[in-house]
Amino acid sequence: MKKIGKYTVLSILGKGGMGIVYKALDPDIEREVAIKTIRFDTLIDGTEKDDVMTRFIREAKAAGRLSHPNITTIYDVCREKDVTYIVMQFVEGQSLQGLIDSGKKFPPQEIIQLMKPLCDCLDYAHESGIVHRDIKPGNILIDKSGKPYLADFGVARIETSTLTQSGTTVGTLSYMSPEQVKGQTVDRRSDIFALGVILYELLAGKKPFAGDNLSTIVYKIVHEEPERITAVNKDLPRGYETVIQKALAKNPEDRYQNCREIIADLENAVHMTEATLAYEVGREPVAAPGGRKRKWLTLATGVLGFVVVAGGMYLVFSPKPKKPSPLSADLRSGQKEEISPVTRSAGPAPGLIGVPDESLTQLKQSFESKNFEETVKLAEDILGRNPADLAAQDYLKKARHELVAAQVAPILKSGIASYTAGKYSQCVQEMEKVLKLDKDHQEAQKYLFLADTALAKKDIIEMTEHFRAAEEREDLLAVLSHADSAAVAGQLRSEYTLLFNGYDGVRSVISNKAVDFSSRSDARVSFSHLVSAVYRKDGQRKIVFEGTKTWQLKKKDKAWKITGIR
Repeated sequence: MKKIGKYTVLSILGKGGMGIVYKALDPDIEREVAIKTIRFDTLIDGTEKDDVMTRFIREAKAAGRLSHPNITTIYDVCREKDVTYIVMQFVEGQSLQGLIDSGKKFPPQEIIQLMKPLCDCLDYAHESGIVHRDIKPGNILIDKSGKPYLADFGVARIETSTLTQSGTTVGTLSYMSPEQVKGQTVDRRSDIFALGVILYELLAGKKPFAGDNLSTIVYKIVHEEPERITAVNKDLPRGYETVIQKALAKNPEDRYQNCREIIADLENAVHMTEATLAYEVGREPVAAPGGRKRKWLTLATGVLGFVVVAGGMYLVFSPKPKKPSPLSADLRSGQKEEISPVTRSAGPAPGLIGVPDESLTQLKQSFESKNFEETVKLAEDILGRNPADLAAQDYLKKARHELVAAQVAPILKSGIASYTAGKYSQCVQEMEKVLKLDKDHQEAQKYLFLADTALAKKDIIEMTEHFRAAEEREDLLAVLSHADSAAVAGQLRSEYTLLFNGYDGVRSVISNKAVDFSSRSDARVSFSHLVSAVYRKDGQRKIVFEGTKTWQLKKKDKAWKITGIR
């Protein structure tokens, strides 16, 4: 493209899921601008495209009213033929993503200086009623002086808006909050979660929720805690861990409620750490880490010296022992045989009755040489003579575990490969084989859940499509066939009887489907639902329903049924 509207295109700055970003020149005032184009015709099918586009432009204009030194300014929002475009401030520099990709390391103090203005401008936007929804390093621009700008507010979502189609296509999955990947309502705290992901990435040098595919990333965001930041970066004060944990809390209520709180805790992170040390040691915090180590070393050396001196004095001045009694001799005998005095005094040790020493030695050597089948036979032979032998019991347990692990390893490897290749049915079969051998195998349980729910997700998405088609056919019986109970059927019957009796030409669009599983047979699907129809009384097409719906689902036999509607 050489021109977009009145703007002369100079170069391409980048390409994304929604369109292309150009560098262009405004001929009226000879100002360089960035232009983001959005092709709605390639993103949205169906009759709702015009409605979505209209709302998008309205919200982009609302975002354009934001005026903050660290937010890229939106100059104009226009529509020309099939292209909608946003004209924005051009920032000469590079994105934070570019700096991360270059291998740049970010010391904590530099990270705090970067986060301060970003948090300030986000709080400003949130207080203006606008949630960004796509906070990621690619949308943080750094100019040549090092000043950060938060970009792409043009595709943000006002908290009270109903725009969902475009909103859920722009978020980069690794930075989305749990509620966002589940298709639930988001607010400012979703932006705060994304900011916490960036903070973790800068401090640790890696993403907190990484994975090879979308299912793995979603599972980690919703169900798993990231590796502790102080375990990844051992030089960080422990106060940073507190900040990260709160910013990445799964429940929005447990997160920071505004960005100012993040900066306050970041700036106090070192002080928080030293205050914790002072509490644990029972003294004032020391100024330098080196000094703290020397004081700990001095304290440890003093304690050790005291123990040595006290022990020496006891040996010199304590009364000489009398001739050992039979009991004390027996205790010493037990110590020589590596049996605790308590066990020895209680009677002969299990494992030594009727079992020759060479049998135990042979058992040990067999296990250490990894001849586990022989180990099992030897242990079973010993236990046949003395069922209470603890050593034989232990070796038998460990040898059987190793034999099972040897059987499990190739099946598990094959199952993970099947999952990675998208062969979910095969993965399920292989993980079930693993669990028959080792019912508590956590890796097999994890991949069984991931693979089975990946298959179930396809079934659920197909179910929503059948439901949509039944709406358009005005087929009440087909609609009701998805209900699991009389109560749900009654709710659907009441709703759709009114629709089918009062309207013709029903058109239904179900989009932005998000499926969340609490178990392999229990799920929840949320989706955007737009229903329009021709009102019989005036012949006008009207929007009958527009919003987000959530179904609670239960798998019965091989079919998913609706158990609740919200």
